Amino acid sequence: MHHGGIVSGRARRSWGIWLCGLCVPVAAAAEPSSTAPAARPVTAEAGMSIVFVGDIMLDGGPGHAVSSGRDPFAACGPLFADADHVVGNLECVLGTGGDRVLKPYTFRAAPAAIACLKRRFSALSLANNHSGDFGPEGLVETLRILDAAGIAAFGAGRTPADARRPLVLERNGFKVALLAANGFRARATAATADRAGSATLDEDLVLADIRAARREAAAVVPFVHWGPENTPQPRPAQGRLARRMIDAGAAAVIGAHPHVTQTVEVHRGAPIIYSLGNFVFDYFPEDPPEWIGWVVRLTLRPGQAIDLRMHAIRLDAAGIPHPVVEEDLLPNVHGSMPTAAPPVAAE
Repeated sequence: MHHGGIVSGRARRSWGIWLCGLCVPVAAAAEPSSTAPAARPVTAEAGMSIVFVGDIMLDGGPGHAVSSGRDPFAACGPLFADADHVVGNLECVLGTGGDRVLKPYTFRAAPAAIACLKRRFSALSLANNHSGDFGPEGLVETLRILDAAGIAAFGAGRTPADARRPLVLERNGFKVALLAANGFRARATAATADRAGSATLDEDLVLADIRAARREAAAVVPFVHWGPENTPQPRPAQGRLARRMIDAGAAAVIGAHPHVTQTVEVHRGAPIIYSLGNFVFDYFPEDPPEWIGWVVRLTLRPGQAIDLRMHAIRLDAAGIPHPVVEEDLLPNVHGSMPTAAPPVAAE
């Protein structure tokens, strides 16, 4: 989606990025069946960089900022530079359709939000506990608005098959499949045969989806919505499922929902980012005084190790993100990112 030149050394220092090359070779895509159309050849320039951000909520404080003409993503624009795709978790409904669901928090984006999203994002996951805040009708309108804006939506749809369908990205013949599933109060908004909704984080289905997607793409990355809120560590069950996803063929696992960043683990050379934390989100009375999140960039190339880059962002009083510069961080035993934990050894 975005292309450009090499980032200068000065820019790298000011972004406060820590880098790690993870030894998980990305194999060539599976051979097409005799009845399938011939795949495009993978060229020497093949590869893809994808930036992932966490929860995006464009109601409340962020919504007021958007309505006043402010682009909530502008400060983090340099973190998206040169990426082929930018992907986020959209935790609000677009448009005016549907009826508000009776629940503690419901989010509807400001009308001008779609223009801001279109400027920055190529794909958005709707597999979360807020895409159904205004019922199936609100979700269907959100899907329609995103489609009209040229933003691919995944993790939700009019049927279970639509919701579980992978989003396949391609560059120079190299394919990466993105999957999304919601594991938080998922049954309330799950897609059914007669109701639009999101994909659920059902282990058997998710592992089958990964194996199926792996047959048509060189790499598969599940983007999952899971875990308890405002906790610094994932649950043991999440760790077990994440490793099973990698064993099934995932090249990496990216998580969201807890609103805070969690640990980073490496299993069989593949990264597991348990929670990206918030990217754009309002503050509520029970929240911490400051939200901290991560922006993650994965670069995948045929037969090479995944390049993982992470950057910390800090949300201001309006819930708008700003990159954290390295010089502003207090050092600790884990390096320059206070919210990061060292990789956990693979079992």
